[in-house]
Amino acid sequence: MALRKPLFASFGLVGFVPIIVTVAFAFIMLLPLGSVVTTAAMPHFVLISAFYWLSARPLLLPFGACAGIGFFLDLWLGVPLGLNMAILLCTRLFVITQLKHYRGRTRVLYWAIFAVLALVLYTGGWIVTSLVSGKMIPVQPVVSQWGVTVIAYAPVAFVLGRLRRLMM
Repeated sequence: MALRKPLFASFGLVGFVPIIVTVAFAFIMLLPLGSVVTTAAMPHFVLISAFYWLSARPLLLPFGACAGIGFFLDLWLGVPLGLNMAILLCTRLFVITQLKHYRGRTRVLYWAIFAVLALVLYTGGWIVTSLVSGKMIPVQPVVSQWGVTVIAYAPVAFVLGRLRRLMM
C-alpha cells in the first residue's frame, strides 16, 4: 500500500501562502496606529483573509491554522481567550459548508455574504465579551469596526486575488 503525501506536500511551498498572508495580516492588525488615530477602528484583516482564502482554496487554510492564528490573535489583542479562534473556526465552518452555494458567483455576492457573516460574528463576539466582562459594552465601537471591516473587504480581496494569481 502506497503512503499518501500530507496535504501541504502535494501543494509545495505555495500551499503555505494563505497561512503566511493571514499571519502577516495579524501582524498588521497589531501595528500601533499612533496618537492621532487611536480612536479609529481597525479592519479585521485576519477575518477578511480567512474568508477570502477559504472561499478560493479551502484546503490551504485548515482548522489547525485557523485555531492557531485566532488563539495568538486573542493573546496579542487582549480579548477574551478563544474569541478570535472561535470567529475564525466559525468562518471556516460556514465557508466549507456553504461554498457550494456561492462559488463562482459575482464578487458583489461574496462581499454581501462576507458582510452578513461578519455581522453575525461581531454580534456573537459582542455578546461573549459583554458576558465575560460582566457589563454591557457599548455597541457603537463594534458597529464601526464591522463597517470598516466590510468596507475594507473589497480592496483587500482585490490584492489577495492578485497575489493568488501571481503565486498559484
